Amino acid sequence: MNEILRPDDTRDALRKIGGLLVGLAAAMIFIRKGGIFPSANRDRWAAFPLFLVVAAPAVYLYSGLLAGPERGELRVWQSVHSVFALLLVPIALREFVVVLGGSPGASLNTFWIFAFTAGLAFYTATRFAVRVQLLLGSIAVIVSWTALWDKILSGGVTAHWGIYRGLLGIVAIGLLAGALYVWRTNPGGAKVAASATRPDGDLGLWKASELLTGAGIAAVIATGLGIASYTKLFAPLGATNVAPIQTSNFWDTLLLLVSLGLVAIGSQIGTRGPVYVGAIGLLLFLVIAGFDLNSTPPHPFRFGAWPWVLLVLGLIGIALSFRRDASLGDQPRRFIENLRGR
Repeated sequence: MNEILRPDDTRDALRKIGGLLVGLAAAMIFIRKGGIFPSANRDRWAAFPLFLVVAAPAVYLYSGLLAGPERGELRVWQSVHSVFALLLVPIALREFVVVLGGSPGASLNTFWIFAFTAGLAFYTATRFAVRVQLLLGSIAVIVSWTALWDKILSGGVTAHWGIYRGLLGIVAIGLLAGALYVWRTNPGGAKVAASATRPDGDLGLWKASELLTGAGIAAVIATGLGIASYTKLFAPLGATNVAPIQTSNFWDTLLLLVSLGLVAIGSQIGTRGPVYVGAIGLLLFLVIAGFDLNSTPPHPFRFGAWPWVLLVLGLIGIALSFRRDASLGDQPRRFIENLRGR
């Protein structure tokens, strides 16, 4: 068995592709026989066979992490298998609820399913050094947290958008705290440091960036919910059946600051995740502020104040960059080192 599992590029590639194909087959069967679409309900399989269809591949793909890698290194195929397995886990748990006769769409069931998924992702990330699992776990936390409060709040989160924004802010702060902890302590010690899947550079910082990306997702959702007010633009056409989510200059400004911060930090530490989320946030800001969705009705063709504010702030930033006394020297680096506790 040790000889079969010995690191080998050809075998690793075959295992990686084979695992992906098995996972795709399971997902395709579930789509076709899971009764996802109302018109396909008559062809739906029973709950238990559907549970096995997704649970068995998930267990198999995750079991790859148990193969004792030589020299403490985690092979790429093991990471790929674990990620696909995690995507199947909430689907399998949903079918498990159906097997037990429960309602898979109930808020509390969604809460515990994604809470379990998040816990499994964080365990995999810290125990086996699959750092992308930190991001997947963060997304699962957002879904689980939303489902919990959808049950607690009267009328669900859609009746309390202001409260929901604050709740997402709590998630973002918690994930940021987790990122700082991972960065300072780099849990996993020598085993993580020896991982074949690790990036070059500061491993703790790279791992923390996944949690930072998750925090950014929560923050951008909270501050960018005003994008739903786009329905105001179609009011003259009679498209007013959807109640818009109210927004304001406060949330627009916060969305701009969060997005700029994610782009700045992500580009500085050399990770794409925060930059991508920040870019999406800037696009949302452009649509919300550019189409003047704060107003009822909107005035998308009025020049307004935002272009002037952005232009002035941009010119100030460029002008300051040419001043000799604008540089902080090595103070940022020393501040970072103090955060790391060095």
